Amino acid sequence: MSSSSSTTTTNQNLRIRDLGYSPGIHSPGPSNSILDVPGVHVSQITVPTSNNLPSWSSAVKGATIITPRPPKEFYKPCAAGIFTFNGNGEMTGANQIRDWGFVNMPIAFTNSLSCGSLFNGIWDWVLDQQDAMKWSPLDKARHYGTPVVGETSDWLVNSVIRESRLSEADIRKCFEGLKSREDGEPCRRHHHAGGTGTSSRLVGGGEGSARAYTLGVLVQTNYGHLIDLTVGGIPVGKILLKERQTASATTTDQGTDVHAPEPAKRWEDMGGRTQDGSIVILVVTDAPLATHQLQRLARHVTVGLGQVGSYGIGRTHSGDIFVAISTAEQGPEQLEGTKMKHMNPTQTYTNEVVKNESIDPFFYACAEAVEEAILNSLVGGREGVVGMDEKTRVEGFPVEKVREILERYLVQV
Repeated sequence: MSSSSSTTTTNQNLRIRDLGYSPGIHSPGPSNSILDVPGVHVSQITVPTSNNLPSWSSAVKGATIITPRPPKEFYKPCAAGIFTFNGNGEMTGANQIRDWGFVNMPIAFTNSLSCGSLFNGIWDWVLDQQDAMKWSPLDKARHYGTPVVGETSDWLVNSVIRESRLSEADIRKCFEGLKSREDGEPCRRHHHAGGTGTSSRLVGGGEGSARAYTLGVLVQTNYGHLIDLTVGGIPVGKILLKERQTASATTTDQGTDVHAPEPAKRWEDMGGRTQDGSIVILVVTDAPLATHQLQRLARHVTVGLGQVGSYGIGRTHSGDIFVAISTAEQGPEQLEGTKMKHMNPTQTYTNEVVKNESIDPFFYACAEAVEEAILNSLVGGREGVVGMDEKTRVEGFPVEKVREILERYLVQV
């Protein structure tokens, strides 16, 4: 995913807007990415799945690490909410979010077998930071948190499953890259290669508003069926399927080449989580939203998901888990000016909170940014990927065909 704000479109930073579709009514931020939210840092790593990967395979594994605040301030709590749309997946730290209502650790997205590796890697990084700040064991205990790690299954492409686990060195290298540039890891979405996508929206700032805020979204997409793919209300998936079937019928009419290689396996012919995959989504805003408002925001992720996936979301073998957090300052969680006691004194937060009647624009912005981030992840995977077994190929998103479809059917208002 690209965070470039240049008006010149290159092949590298092509996005759904370059195909003629701009979701929603809110304006994006300068880079149209999660990095538009002040303080957010992101790093990504993508490496070949195996050191012995055959030359014809483009299978890779990777991770995305996010610190909602600058890395040296990772321990400052961010109010958070979480929603599980379908639970065949994992998001570590979910219990802390539900119970405490905040996160105070880095967040990471990766593949299924690397979930534990990232959990350990986050702890290693956190302990390194605490040691550098010369924290005592008591300081570490009072700032305890649980790493937030979400995963999606990449077993179709990385069919030698044990090889898909990231190493400790890979994770350390990823942490070293925390900055303001990002690049995605190929997965797949709606029967096309996908991966990581991002988008942002500006909220408020008009008459009667206290100030303007930014909402950013980062998605790791690995789910969906082609027949359900919708772009701008157009059944793009059905149109592409019809073209594929027409081309197949023409080939059949011309006879079969007995010397042709064995056809590639289509992942839609498989079952279980290999077929349905997962999607994990992070929503970050600098608006002072309370925990219950962030839980509502996390639920509204499904609106953006539905704009792209129609009915093909939330399938039983899919893990669809969404986290929403606010980077607004709320002060330390620890008591100040007193020692810990059996019955601690009562101290309070003094932070602002967005009014209930002001929340609707954030729901819109969330849905719009989620829809666009998913589509950007799909466009970003347009080159496709060849699996480790050579016979499995996940086709890249046919951007020129989709451009033609949008030019033909998209209603311009």
